Amino acid sequence: MFGYVKAFKPELKMCEYDTYKAVYCSLCRQLGKDYGPFSKMILSYDFTFLALVKLGLQDECVGYTKMRCPFNPLVKCNRIKNESEQMRFTAACAVILFYHKLLDNIKDNGFFGSIKYRVIYPIFALARNKAKRLYPEIDADVTSMMQQQESLERQSCSNLDEAAEPTAVLLSKIFSFGEKDEITKRVLERLGYTSGKWIYLMDALDDLDSDLKSKNYNPIAVKFGLKSGDNTKDAKEHTKQLINMCDAETASAFELLSLKRYQTIIGNIIYLGMPDVLKNIDHRRKKHERSL
Repeated sequence: MFGYVKAFKPELKMCEYDTYKAVYCSLCRQLGKDYGPFSKMILSYDFTFLALVKLGLQDECVGYTKMRCPFNPLVKCNRIKNESEQMRFTAACAVILFYHKLLDNIKDNGFFGSIKYRVIYPIFALARNKAKRLYPEIDADVTSMMQQQESLERQSCSNLDEAAEPTAVLLSKIFSFGEKDEITKRVLERLGYTSGKWIYLMDALDDLDSDLKSKNYNPIAVKFGLKSGDNTKDAKEHTKQLINMCDAETASAFELLSLKRYQTIIGNIIYLGMPDVLKNIDHRRKKHERSL
């Protein structure tokens, strides 16, 4: 997960923003508590979204309290007061996903290019082993996803839906993990699937120009036969349409969820935050094209 799924803060009420920030800060604290201080560097808004969905389905509210932030001891922040299995699960997913992404970066960047990744590898190998003991099914699912993704890249897959499938299926399993109610489980599977596909396509769109320059695999480039210096406007417009469709399908799944809390915050993320991220990426692209 890449940090694309985040709230549109200007439209959040003050109390909603405080709650959103509290879950974000609580996840940071959970990562540090379970996996050490270095694990806090992998915190992202995507995992905050996962935590909000998981917490929002629980009957009991976790409760909040004010605690000092270790990065800014002069400031007190709202944090989740009680131990939460949902936060523990989210932190473990973050560690497992980052570890496998770290392996992928080491493999793809050669000896000298991967030195920075090799330096932190031992730290996250230990963290991943702990997370794997807690949630072996998730680690197995992520391993399978990475293998499928690697296979598709070796084949230079040009089908955007097929290229996004491993990530979509993985997020489907993560969002629905541990859910006992069959209807809710199916809705969570759909929510995870469509948001996972959205994340993959968004990342491919965001990285298209840099991938063309570095000649790295990008499914959009392969589909449209692009190379560095080519006009990418049509390819990007096509991908944006697919991304908007994924967002609409995520919204449809969200409307079927019986959330106990955080409904307006999660709705803000899906209806406003995700389209705003696409808008910002498109704005950067047009600004870059005008500068050429």
